[in-house]
Amino acid sequence: MHTEFSTLVELGRDRAERAGNHRFRFRADGEVETDSVSFAQLDVAARAVGRRLTQLAPPGSRVLLSFPPGLAFHLAFFGCLYGGMIAVPAPELLPERHALKLSKVESITWNAAPAILMSTMDRLAALNGLLRRGALAGLTALAVDGIDLDLAGQWTPPPITADSVAYLQYSSGSTGDPKGVVIRHRTVLANLKLLCDNTRRPSEDFGAPRPPVVSWLPLHHNMGLVGSVLLPLYARHDAILLPPLTFVQRPSTWLRTISGLDRADSPAPNFAFELCTRRITADQRAQLDLSGWEVALVGGEAVRTETLDDFAEAFADCGFRREALLPGYGLAESTVMVTGGPAGRGPVRLRVDTLALTEGLIRPVVRGGRVLTACGQVHPDSTVCVVDRDSGAELGPDRVGEILVRGPGVAAGYHNSGESDAFAATVPARPGQLFLRTGDLGFRHNGQLFVTGRAKEVIIIAGANHYPQDIEATVAASHPAVREFGCCAFSVDDGSRENLVVLAEIAPDGPVPPAEIDLAIRAAVHGEHGLRTGTVRLLAPGTLPFTASAKIQRAECRTRFLAGAL
Repeated sequence: MHTEFSTLVELGRDRAERAGNHRFRFRADGEVETDSVSFAQLDVAARAVGRRLTQLAPPGSRVLLSFPPGLAFHLAFFGCLYGGMIAVPAPELLPERHALKLSKVESITWNAAPAILMSTMDRLAALNGLLRRGALAGLTALAVDGIDLDLAGQWTPPPITADSVAYLQYSSGSTGDPKGVVIRHRTVLANLKLLCDNTRRPSEDFGAPRPPVVSWLPLHHNMGLVGSVLLPLYARHDAILLPPLTFVQRPSTWLRTISGLDRADSPAPNFAFELCTRRITADQRAQLDLSGWEVALVGGEAVRTETLDDFAEAFADCGFRREALLPGYGLAESTVMVTGGPAGRGPVRLRVDTLALTEGLIRPVVRGGRVLTACGQVHPDSTVCVVDRDSGAELGPDRVGEILVRGPGVAAGYHNSGESDAFAATVPARPGQLFLRTGDLGFRHNGQLFVTGRAKEVIIIAGANHYPQDIEATVAASHPAVREFGCCAFSVDDGSRENLVVLAEIAPDGPVPPAEIDLAIRAAVHGEHGLRTGTVRLLAPGTLPFTASAKIQRAECRTRFLAGAL
């Protein structure tokens, strides 16, 4: 299906010639198309931007990309590639009052040391004061929409190869400071092939084209960047993009967009499906036709069985097919995807003994226990091992250990960081092979990978392992006053034992006695997990820190709790 390319520039030039009429489309309000760029137009703009960049900095320079929602990011990103530069996607830089986003962008800037900052003319004008101090001082500001397209005629192919660095993908920072993952041209092209293979459907065997993708994911996040910028070009299909805030404010907008198409693919994190289930009303559902939704890729965070079941049931009358759900597993260090699929079969589930799971053993049971959802199959080009975290020895099926990954889609390391040992893990039974340590825990069962949690965040009490996301789900369901997605669980050592701490944001829906909520949380956690909760802290909405991709920052929560800063 796909011609082999050495670089993303070759990909862009080929698609401009062979699939130039396909388009990226943007709906500023989530409803009406306000901008579009064809693959052919993208190529022209990228050549002009690339030429302008080479007038300002030498090839190989890093370029910080901070854009409001829209298609200007696409022009800037491919302009960097066409100019032989290294793109550095970053969150949208907002006025100074948004201190958390400014801090994230500054952190990326200090680490990446870019020479140029690219955005739009309006945004650069609004941020003029910020560009004169701190990490952003001294950067050359360039407005992508102010570049003369006639420069495209002066463009020459950049001096890059398959091993050249295409961009730095900064991690979400959910377990610490964001790190810049070095993504080479060959790396992202290999992962695009893996992504297409894992989401391939039978209709493609008969020549059917892929449907448009609908996405509201932030473009600086790896799921948004690959799925909304690179994959449409690679797989030759249209893309319909919505602003992230539109989805958060009105989740029904996302599903209405899908409903308006005969066929569609659309990826999203687990929380998006939960948000739709909770907030889209029966009247809104009655207007939806989701029968054309072919692949609903679920990734970017832990996949919860209950969430997928609830969504499939809630939208069954809208024509949504459970078989469209395709849970996947990936991380920035592997570009975007490690496992997923096969498409069209629906999620693979496994019911296991809960007590055995806390001991790292998988014992299937017929009833009771806990139901886990798999994150897909391992691609033939990749190797996934599950190892003992202490000895490094490879574990057999149905044993929980750390997930190690090896394959052409795994990145080269971190930029300007001393933590690149994570890319050089070894397995005694596989001499001469280097693996990526993902920091995630999981197990293999019948050819599918199951991910159980983050190794750094596992709560160990009385010798048993408990996963924070499971406890947080219990807390969220314990009382109506607990705010959805506003929970965090971790443990602290009081000098004699590990104690469980639960932080819960309380929805401002009316006066509820705090003691009632506290008791409900403690009872639910004890009943579901057999744990005594040492501390319950009830918080105002908006207190807990999240990443730009809506992941709870548990390490930061713990730090603030211990410092008395909540």
